[in-house]
Amino acid sequence: MHLTVTGRERWSCARRVTLPLLSLLLSLCLLSGCQVFKGDKRVAFLGDSITQGWAYPAANSGIFGNTTQQMLARDTAVLAGHGYAKVIILGGTNDVLLGIEPGITVSNLEKIALAVQRSGAEPVLCEIPPIFHSLKVDDTKDYSDDVRRLNGQIARLAAERRWRLVDYYDPLRYHPHVSSDGVHMKRRGYLLMEIALLRAVPDA
Repeated sequence: MHLTVTGRERWSCARRVTLPLLSLLLSLCLLSGCQVFKGDKRVAFLGDSITQGWAYPAANSGIFGNTTQQMLARDTAVLAGHGYAKVIILGGTNDVLLGIEPGITVSNLEKIALAVQRSGAEPVLCEIPPIFHSLKVDDTKDYSDDVRRLNGQIARLAAERRWRLVDYYDPLRYHPHVSSDGVHMKRRGYLLMEIALLRAVPDA
């Protein structure tokens, strides 16, 4: 008996094999650290070392150790002449570690976001990721309440101003293994951040 296979059947068979294989390869690539996705060049990322160490942003303005006050002091230089469409503002982790009052942090973030608006770009606020433990070996403080308190105020500010908000806290809160040192992210942590970002800002 002679069996014939139509083009449609061949395509269906190839698709059943190829798509799962491509999905597996993409997952392995992302988890092992290769950078498949890259952010839009018209979207700036302003922040501290969490932003600085992130490979996704095409316009990365993260600086190690920056507090929100330091971010505010340099926002004009970051924005000047670039014509960004959006600015993703992720700051506050160092404020929490230094014991800076949440009200001061949120006031700085609001001033940064207003400067972004004046430049013609859209500001996007972010809830900071969890702090699983301090970088200092002798610091055993639990920062969970401080982080949640700050994030609650950031979320309220975003709602009051009708600014978009990215939640980096909830996707990471139960996954301390994705942090390299209690504060910064491994590649898997950044992958979860990218997913959270693109859910809130698909065109970032």
